[in-house]
Amino acid sequence: MNLATGAVEHLVKLIADESRLDAKIRDTQAALTLVKKRVSESLAQHYISTREPKIQLPEDLMREEQSYERLLQALQDMKSEIAKQIRPVEEQIIQANVEHLRQTFAQESRRLSKCLEEIDDNILACRQYLQDYERVRTSLYGLNDKLVQLGAESIAVPDGLPSADLGEIIHQRIEQMRSQGKL
Repeated sequence: MNLATGAVEHLVKLIADESRLDAKIRDTQAALTLVKKRVSESLAQHYISTREPKIQLPEDLMREEQSYERLLQALQDMKSEIAKQIRPVEEQIIQANVEHLRQTFAQESRRLSKCLEEIDDNILACRQYLQDYERVRTSLYGLNDKLVQLGAESIAVPDGLPSADLGEIIHQRIEQMRSQGKL
């Protein structure tokens, strides 16, 4: 992300430069408009007072107007150059964001796969618990037989599972937990 941070800082600087340049362009355009207005007013007054048929612009007014126009053109050129510099920085920022999003996507995809692995591990653990359940239940029958041999009353052994199918057993246990309000 250092590339993106540096690019963002550079972009901020360029945008600030562009904003200052825009302000200077506006100021120069206003000054140029004022000069043109003064030239027009001056010429109008000059020709009204002299009544000359031929119009001649005073040279100092023409030079002032030309210098403002050159300054305005230079500022426009600077603005274009800043815009050219901004484009690659914006592209770097976009590329850094794309790369960051791809990395985040890859991390989240790995997390999703890990969740599925955990679900699978828990299903396999359920199968082991079901095998343990049947083994313990068989052991209880053996203990019950010994109690009867010693003259004691037998004890009720919990019911066996209704099915040997893991999916069906899990489904039945889920339904039982729902009916008990646990899910």
